[in-house]
Amino acid sequence: MGQGLGIKKCDFKVTVNNNNHHTEEISTERLIVRRGQPFTITVCFSAPIHNYLWQLKRILLIAQTGSHPSKADGTQTEFLISSLGDQKQWSAALEEQDPCFWTISVNTPANAPIGQYALLLHASKSDHLLGNFTLLFNPWCQDDEVFLANEAQRQEYVLNQDGVIYWGTENAVLAQPWDFSQFEEDIVDICFTLLDVGERHRDKDHTQRKNPVYICRIVAAMLNCDEFRGILTECGTRQYFNGTPPSKWLGSGPILRQWIASQCKPVRYGQCWVFAAVMCSVLRCLGIPTRVVTGFTWAHNTNSSLSVDEYYDEDGTLLTQDKNARVWTFHVWNECWMARADLLPEYSGWQALDATCQNKSKGPSFCGPAPVQAIKEGDTEADYDVCYFFAAINAKCQVWIQKTDHTLKPALGSTKYTGNNISTKSVDSERCEDITHNYKYPEGSFQEKVVLDKAYTKIKKLEATSSSSKTQFSFIPTALEEPVNLFIHLQLKNFLLRGQDVPLSIEVFNHSGGEKATHLLVGAQSLHYNGVPVTQLWKEEFHFTLRSNEVSRKHGTVSAKHGEDRPPEPSHRTPGEVRDSGCRARAHLQTKKVQAGLCAT
Repeated sequence: MGQGLGIKKCDFKVTVNNNNHHTEEISTERLIVRRGQPFTITVCFSAPIHNYLWQLKRILLIAQTGSHPSKADGTQTEFLISSLGDQKQWSAALEEQDPCFWTISVNTPANAPIGQYALLLHASKSDHLLGNFTLLFNPWCQDDEVFLANEAQRQEYVLNQDGVIYWGTENAVLAQPWDFSQFEEDIVDICFTLLDVGERHRDKDHTQRKNPVYICRIVAAMLNCDEFRGILTECGTRQYFNGTPPSKWLGSGPILRQWIASQCKPVRYGQCWVFAAVMCSVLRCLGIPTRVVTGFTWAHNTNSSLSVDEYYDEDGTLLTQDKNARVWTFHVWNECWMARADLLPEYSGWQALDATCQNKSKGPSFCGPAPVQAIKEGDTEADYDVCYFFAAINAKCQVWIQKTDHTLKPALGSTKYTGNNISTKSVDSERCEDITHNYKYPEGSFQEKVVLDKAYTKIKKLEATSSSSKTQFSFIPTALEEPVNLFIHLQLKNFLLRGQDVPLSIEVFNHSGGEKATHLLVGAQSLHYNGVPVTQLWKEEFHFTLRSNEVSRKHGTVSAKHGEDRPPEPSHRTPGEVRDSGCRARAHLQTKKVQAGLCAT
């Protein structure tokens, strides 16, 4: 280097720097730092530095990232070593000097592109590689777009590797432990390979890696191979040929390692909770505060419509007419914390991000990041995909009965509401925290009505131009019949052990002023978590007469033997497969004047 100026070694002080940057769990052998925060290095020269004073004014540092670093696009920068560093940009300050070594404080700007960097020392016309380091987002830095002020939340949403994913039903929430593994040393390299692959398929480059919104969209696109050579293959229910059933995954590490070991071929198989869990691992590893969120009764693939229909025959069996739009028992997605410089200030904070494929009229099949506050306020035109999240948690599900002549009749009192009990793991606890209030105003409130009216006006314009799927049923209105004042209360136990019978309790109330000859049909049907019916498990009919203001109590039992003809179940029970399907009980009640239906899940 130069005329005799040489470097003996460079000490990146990995232990001290990584500890200061909250990356010591990732590695104790390589430098991994967060942007917007200085780190210290010591350069040891091969001879006393005063022998080369004529060169010292021309000594500077070079930091570069990517396969083709360039000053023009911000992936290469040069900065002088001075006595004072600039905290807002790339800079280097001389902290200590000795005849044979310099201790230098290197500062990275809070908006620098994340990535794997080379650090070089330039003297005269020669460069010398000092070493390599990895730069991540910094939730501890106030100038970083992912800054999160609360330390307990930073510990939970960035540093915690042990998580919980919630599933089941809104009245019976179950917890699934998950190992995010974001700080196992090889994971950080896999995450950057993921970005490299995603950028190649989207004709993007490293220049936009300073933006957390961009990073989230690249990662979401890479999670599902429907976009391109993604990490996971989504499967139809029970179609697990030559792969691992989604329920068998207990952590993100094996999935990411299998993807990299297979030369980036999609791993078989994943469903919504697996996509969300792996996304959480990748984004936490890169430094973006992220959590996994579960919503119960989710309207999927509505193409931003605020309505979805369910159809039953007169025996109470769920029919599958619409192959796309369905009400899912639960759905799992992510929230990421960041400032949204591209939107109004109030839309900074938690952003909803969903890697599960959606049938959209335009754009990629994933959704987000969408400001959670925009979803709550019904600002459906905000970027990205607010309208899809809003529809999924605000759509009304109308239940229809298909008669033998193929006409449709609405089941009385059968409107179901979506977006219930939106939940996530609470900070520093495995307690399930209900965050529905972040997404929706209280049901029936004035604020909810204002938001729904605003959103409906905007979405109605979208529906007019979109090619949403149509049901093959023809709706022939039936004459309104006088109310019969009969009510059904159907009750099931929330938690049952495998192999147990399912007891049902049905109460029928006659609040009319007259006697009613009653025909009650009760049935139980198993469903996948995504609303796809599996099989009719049980059905029973009751005939009785109800006097005015009388209550009749009936009891039934779905025997465990009804599931014996299904394939053997694994010892580990999780959602999303036939063996783990939900059970829906439905009661139909007929009198001389009207048929009424009540659905309980």
